[in-house]
Amino acid sequence: MAELPFRQVHLDFHTSPLIPDVASDFNATEFATTLKGAHVNSVTVFARCHHGMCYYPSKVAKVHPALRRDLLGEMIGACHAQGIRTPVYITVVWDEHVAHEHPEWLQVSANGYAGTHPPFTAAWKWLCPNSPYLDYVAAQAEEVARDYDADGFFFDIMMMTEPGCLCRYCLDGMLAKGLDPRNETDLRQYSLEVAKRAMARLTEVVRRYKPEASIFYNSRLRPALDADSGLRDELQYGSHLEIESLPSDPHWGYLHYPLLARYVQTLGTDFLGMTARFHKSWADFGGLKNEAALEYETFSMLASGGKCSIGDQLHPRGVLEQVAYERIGRIYAEVEALEPWCRGAIPVKEVGVLLTVDGLSRRRDLTAEEGATRMLLESQRQFQLIDELTGLAEFQLVILPDCVPVSDKVAARLREYVTGGGSLLISGASGLREEGFVLEELMGLSYAGRPGYTTHYLQPDPSLGLPDMLHVMYEQPLLVRPAAGAQVLARITEPYFERTWDHFSSHFQTAPDRASEWPAIVQRGRVIYLAAPIFSAYRRHGNLVYRQTVEACLDRLAPGQAVRAALPSSGQVTLLRQGDNLVAHLLYYPAERRTPEIDIIEDVVSLYDVRLWVRAGGIPKHVYLAPQGRPLNRSITGEHNAGIISVVVPELRGHQMVVLEM
Repeated sequence: MAELPFRQVHLDFHTSPLIPDVASDFNATEFATTLKGAHVNSVTVFARCHHGMCYYPSKVAKVHPALRRDLLGEMIGACHAQGIRTPVYITVVWDEHVAHEHPEWLQVSANGYAGTHPPFTAAWKWLCPNSPYLDYVAAQAEEVARDYDADGFFFDIMMMTEPGCLCRYCLDGMLAKGLDPRNETDLRQYSLEVAKRAMARLTEVVRRYKPEASIFYNSRLRPALDADSGLRDELQYGSHLEIESLPSDPHWGYLHYPLLARYVQTLGTDFLGMTARFHKSWADFGGLKNEAALEYETFSMLASGGKCSIGDQLHPRGVLEQVAYERIGRIYAEVEALEPWCRGAIPVKEVGVLLTVDGLSRRRDLTAEEGATRMLLESQRQFQLIDELTGLAEFQLVILPDCVPVSDKVAARLREYVTGGGSLLISGASGLREEGFVLEELMGLSYAGRPGYTTHYLQPDPSLGLPDMLHVMYEQPLLVRPAAGAQVLARITEPYFERTWDHFSSHFQTAPDRASEWPAIVQRGRVIYLAAPIFSAYRRHGNLVYRQTVEACLDRLAPGQAVRAALPSSGQVTLLRQGDNLVAHLLYYPAERRTPEIDIIEDVVSLYDVRLWVRAGGIPKHVYLAPQGRPLNRSITGEHNAGIISVVVPELRGHQMVVLEM
C-alpha cells in the first residue's frame, strides 16, 4: 500500500430510511470540487451506514428506499477525476435494518438484552459477527471490492459487547471450546477470538480483489501491557491505524488523542488522527468547531508523527457545508505546506511509560496513564506508552505508574534494562505481589503493608527543590522499609486520624500530626520509588506539587532532556527525527472549561521570542523555521557531542516547526 495521505476527510452518512429525499441535491462535480478546494486528498465515502442502508445499487444488501442514483459510484468517479483518494466505509456491528430482519443475529448482553440495549432505547443495536450476519457483511465487502474502484476499506464498529456476547452462536462456540460462558475472562477471550476471525475473513475478501487497498478496522484501539490481548496481533489484518478522537465529545476530551498516539507510535505502523468539524460530536448538524480548536487538533496529529483526518457528515440531500470546508481548507493548506518536514518523521524516544491494563476490555481504568500523559506533556518530556514487548534500550528512563502488574518476563527485562544503564521511576503498587515487590532488590526497600489512613502528608528533602512545607497527598500510600544504602528523599507525615462520619476535625482532611518512620520517596542508584499513586492523584486532583515531585525525580534519573521550550505549562513541544534531521513542533492553544463537559479553544494567542533548547547530539548545518524557511541564529552549550542547540523563535502563533538540518 502507498503511504497514507496527510489531508483526509472521513465522511459519515447515517441516514434513516424515513428521510425521503436522499442525495436529491447531490452534484458529483461540485462535491469533488469542494473537497479539492479544501486541499483534501483522501475522503472516506460510504457504502452502508448504521441504519443498514446502502448508497449504491447493491444486490446483496438493503438499498436506501429514497435513493435514485449510484451515489457511491458517482463520489468515487468524481473524486478520482480530481486526484482524490476514496476509501469506502462499511459498518459492521451496528445495522438497524438487519437487526429488525434477523433478530436472531443480535448480540446478547450479560443482562439478557438482545442488541445490548433495553427496549425503546434510541441507540444502535449490535449484530454478532459470530453469526451468519458476517456472511452478509462479507458479501457486501466483496461486491464493493469487485465492482468499484475503492482505494481502501474502513470497517467501522468492529467490537463486541462487554464482557462478551451470549447469543446462541457464541454460546455454542464457547461450549465447543470447553469455555465457561459464566466466566468473565472466558467471555472476554472468546469475544477477542470472534473479532479476530471476522477481521481475518473480511481482509481476505478485500485482498482477493484489491491487494493494494488500505484496510482499517475501527473500535479496536486498546492500549495493553500484555501483547496477547492488545493490538499487535491484529495489525496483520489492516494496513494502518486511525485514532478516532473528538475532543469536544466528553467521551474523548483533549487527553485522549495524545495518550493513544503515544501508544500507537510504538507499534511500527502508519497512523492518522481523526477529529471532526463539529462543535460537539458526530452528526452535530449546524455545529462548527472553532477554527483555533481545529487547528490545534490537526497540528497535534503532525506533532505526534501522524497524518490528519477531519470527520464530517453529509447532509441527507447530498450537499457539503461550504463554510465548514472553507475552514478545513485554510487548515489543510497549512498542513500541505508542512508535509515535506513531516513525511517519514518519527518521535524521539526519551521516557517509556509501562501500561497498567490488559486489552480484553474497552472499558478500562486508564487513570494512571492519563495522569502520566498530562504530567509528561506539561513537563515537555518526550514519551511513549509501552507494552511488554517494546524495546527498552532507546529510553533513558522507564516509568511504572501506580499499578503496573509486573510479570516474571517483564521483571527480567527491567532488570536487564537497569543493568545496561537504564533508570526506573516506580510508584504506588506497581510490581506488588502478595509476597512483596517483585523488583525489591532494585528498589532498595521491602513492602510493609497499607496504612490506616488515606490522606497523608509528604515532607520532602531539600534536595528535591520543592517548597519547604508539608504537602498533602490525597491518595493512600504503601508502607515500605528502606534497605541499607537506599536514600530517603521524603517521609510520610501521618494525620491525627482517618476522617469518618463520627470521627473528624474541621472542613476537609485531618491536619498533619507528626513525622512517621515511613519513607514517601526512596532512591537506590538509578531507581526511585514513590509510595503514593502520584500519577493517578495528579489526574484526579491536579495538584502542581505532584508534577513538581515527579519532575524532580526525572531530573535525578535522566537529567538530559531531549527538548525544552520557554512555554506556559499548557504549551507543548515535541521532537521528531526525519532521517538525519530533527524537527521540533511548538504548540500553544490554551483551552478553557466553559461548560460542565467541554474544553473550549477559541483564541490563538501569539507568544514572542520563545527560547527553544534541543539536545541535538551534534552541530546542525542549518536551523530554520518551517515552512517559512527563515534561518535562526543558534548558540551551542555543552560538549559538541551533546550539542545542546539554543534558538529563539520570533513568534509562536499556535503552531510552529523548527528544523535542525544535521
